[in-house]
Order: sequence, then structure tokens, then C-alpha cells
Amino acid sequence: MTDPVTRGGPGRTPQPRADSGTDTGQVPEWPDAAARERIAEAEATGTFSYLGETWDFAPGVFLPTTSYATAFFAQRLPYPRGGTFLEVGCGAGVTAVYAARAGCADVLAVDVEPHAVVATRRNARRHRTPQVRAKTGDVFDALGPDDGPFDLVFWALPYVSLPEGSPPPSSYARGVEDVGHYCCRTYLAGARRHLAPGGRLFLGLGDISDEEALHSLAAAHGFRAELTDRGRGTPGDGIDDPVEHRLYELLPVAGTA
Repeated sequence: MTDPVTRGGPGRTPQPRADSGTDTGQVPEWPDAAARERIAEAEATGTFSYLGETWDFAPGVFLPTTSYATAFFAQRLPYPRGGTFLEVGCGAGVTAVYAARAGCADVLAVDVEPHAVVATRRNARRHRTPQVRAKTGDVFDALGPDDGPFDLVFWALPYVSLPEGSPPPSSYARGVEDVGHYCCRTYLAGARRHLAPGGRLFLGLGDISDEEALHSLAAAHGFRAELTDRGRGTPGDGIDDPVEHRLYELLPVAGTA
């Protein structure tokens, strides 16, 4: 399948979206001056404050205080109490810790960035959630034969789609930029085999993302993307206040396997 045309990137202007009345039509620059300042402070101290708590940080990891996204998804996901949870692209591990606190019996957090895995393990210890495990790998590559299946799988995908052939993003921008829809395609192509019977598949994007590509890629892999929740940060509390964060559930299409 040929991916739909990419609509945006840092400094680029996406096509207008009829479903976003407050959309400015401009994708935020990343990282901007405010984000760089917060990243520098977290690197200097090795910690950051978020959701009323202190968290460990490591260089090269996406910093949750630069976006409302982590807070939104961590508090809105329907965690399976007593079940198993897999987070792809775990970053500093905030969502994984929240999953454990919500009653998940086993939480596996994976990230392509080794420093993110280190930070997640430290935060699991800091917040006394021993059921959180963390592994390094690209999307599902970290999973071994004894990992899963999972009752819920989630990834807050990079919001900004860049054209095929664009330079690879930096370690920080990797959490924001998706070249050629690689992350979305790889996630949708591999998720089904890691779901338990009746398991649920979710992903996070924003209103600056390429929604047409999401629906096209979901259909190509036997899913229907259903918007289940949406929200913005409180004005003045975060850097990406204009961005609407969107939680999608990927529902299997009848007759696909």
C-alpha cells in the first residue's frame, strides 16, 4: 500500500481539518525555546516534576513536561485491572507507572531509546511499582516468547508525519516526528499477534497529526480507528496548549485476522 501524502512537520502547514474548529493550521516547532529550557533543567537535575510528583529523567528521553500528552493518556486509558499492559514508546515511564497503580498485574514498557528504559526502571523503583518491567527495542522487537499476550496495548505515536526520505529525527524529536508513517505502520502491522483474546489496542495522536493516514493504514491492517477521548491542556500550564490530544481504539474489522 502507498502511504497517503504527509501533511505536516515542524514549520510546515498541514491541510485544514474540518473537525478541528480551533486548529491554527500550524504545526508547532519542536523543540522550541521553552521546551529546550525545560529539557536543559531536567538534564541538569536528573529529575522533573509532573502530575504532582517527582520523576527520574535521562538525556535523550522525551520530557513529559513539554506536552500535555502524557498526562492526558496516562489518566484516560482503560487499564485492565488484574490484567496485562504493554506500552510501546514508554519514554520516562509515567504511563507504565500509572498502569501499575491502576491495578495491572504485569506491565511491560518498551522503547527504542536505551536511556528511556533506564529512566522507566528508575521510576518504577521510585514509585514502588515492581510489576513494571522495561526493555529496549524498536516497537515490538524487544518482546520475547514469554512476554504477553497483553490485555491492553498502547502507544502515544509521534504526532508529526514527515515525508519518506526525511532525515531521521534526533533522540528527543523521535517522540514527536514519524518519517514516512514508519511508527504507525509498524505498530498496526505487529500489534495483533501480541493481543490476548479480547485484548484491546489503543494509540494516541493529536489534531496536528495525519488523521487520513491513520484511517487508511488502520484499514490496510484490518482495523477501524475509533476516537474514544480527546482533550487539551489547561491554558498556561503547558507548551502545547493549542494541540488537542486524541485517544483512538483500533477495532478489528470483521473477517480479518
